[in-house]
Amino acid sequence: MADLELAVSLMPYDITRPFMDGRTPIDGVKLRPVQTMSMVFGDLPALRTGDFGLWDLNLGYLLPAIEAGWELVALPVFCKRKAAYQFIICGEGITSPKDLEGKRIGSGSYRTALTVFARGLLQHRHGVDINSMRWVIWRDEFLPMHDTHTSIEKIADPKKTVVQALLDGDVDALITDISDVDLFREIEEGGRIHRLFPDYEEEDFRLYEETGIFSPVHLVVMSKHLDRDHPELARKVYDAFVESKRLADWDMLSDRGGLTMPYLRERILEQRRKWGDVHQYGVKANARTMDVFQEYNVEQGMTARKLAPEEIWAAGVLDT
Repeated sequence: MADLELAVSLMPYDITRPFMDGRTPIDGVKLRPVQTMSMVFGDLPALRTGDFGLWDLNLGYLLPAIEAGWELVALPVFCKRKAAYQFIICGEGITSPKDLEGKRIGSGSYRTALTVFARGLLQHRHGVDINSMRWVIWRDEFLPMHDTHTSIEKIADPKKTVVQALLDGDVDALITDISDVDLFREIEEGGRIHRLFPDYEEEDFRLYEETGIFSPVHLVVMSKHLDRDHPELARKVYDAFVESKRLADWDMLSDRGGLTMPYLRERILEQRRKWGDVHQYGVKANARTMDVFQEYNVEQGMTARKLAPEEIWAAGVLDT
């Protein structure tokens, strides 16, 4: 490869920052950071036709996009993970998982990785009949759905935030990423809504201990055309991300990561002693997680079938 310019999604995560900053160079490749969407709320022609380089994609859209014939392949670089239990938020009268049956559940989107994992965990670990839950969403689904039985409707007032919808009783509970400071403060300080699992950290840890799952929500995908034209590129990019993760760890433990939380290094070591490395890359290290995620996708009508590893991953990273 000589002078290959590679468009890459802007990724602000601590573990990808060295990659974005050029500290893990790839021989013969020049990175060109671009702004992209991690969600698929409509047609994304570049992603669909393979006219891109590297893209930060929400995992919930990966399998349906591949099944729909989009020209992309995945790298086992899970750049963002969020454990799901903390994001199940309820109004009055809901105190146990089974209480969610028959209720109106609000979510920004139906098929994000977080919502797929949460529904699967509620069904398989807590015996919830997820088919009885009635979904109220803010965004339409663009990729094909194979489930025609689940109740899914649009919010009546899309200008209303998910927080206000729950407070106003438009929905009974939320399963949504807390990327909203108002929602976070209302949960922590307001007293009118609560998490279904108050001990969510221990619930997440039990799941991790028993299954090895700390749910990935974003990963890096590559143009299938680019992968065909440069079959050695996928492994080079993967190795650069692995090195980026190592450098990011060095930055944080050297107190050079630009993060200002007091005693951050002590908290990192404390978590490592208990959890180990929850941000592992590679096909093999994430095989069980992806197998469970595929099962959830089929059960919930996101895909018609489970996909073979060769359909998901670039050939150059299958042995990682």
